[in-house]
Amino acid sequence: MTKPLLLAALIALALAGCGRSDDAHKPAAPAPAAAPAASAPGASSAGNAPAASAPAISEAEQSKAIDLTRAAIEKYKLTTLPQECLSFLVDRADDTHNSVEVRENHTPACGGDPNTAPRVVTLLIDTTTGALQKDDPASGEYVPLK
Repeated sequence: MTKPLLLAALIALALAGCGRSDDAHKPAAPAPAAAPAASAPGASSAGNAPAASAPAISEAEQSKAIDLTRAAIEKYKLTTLPQECLSFLVDRADDTHNSVEVRENHTPACGGDPNTAPRVVTLLIDTTTGALQKDDPASGEYVPLK
């Protein structure tokens, strides 16, 4: 009798630890988030940790990064999803680069599991020149958009 009760208690604890917060169901907004930091071109994979001294990204910088990303998605056809079905997470990669992680936004209008937000692409934006690169899943490096 104690084994089934103990098993039920362990399952309940495990399920409670796997729960999602209410924030997980909200679409991502163009605000600083705990997205993985992108490494600068030519940097090793060990350089993927966010810089501790990197200043926060202003709302104007975030807006500009998202506008550049939206334009790149259209120009280079990075996804067939409509723009309203995408969310953007802007982060400072290093002193001269911002990264924008593009994720699927699963709403009733867009479809998909609302508990998931698969990554579509991550763009690296040079803040001085505006040059764009995208992550290449095969090599793990950033490559210029073509």
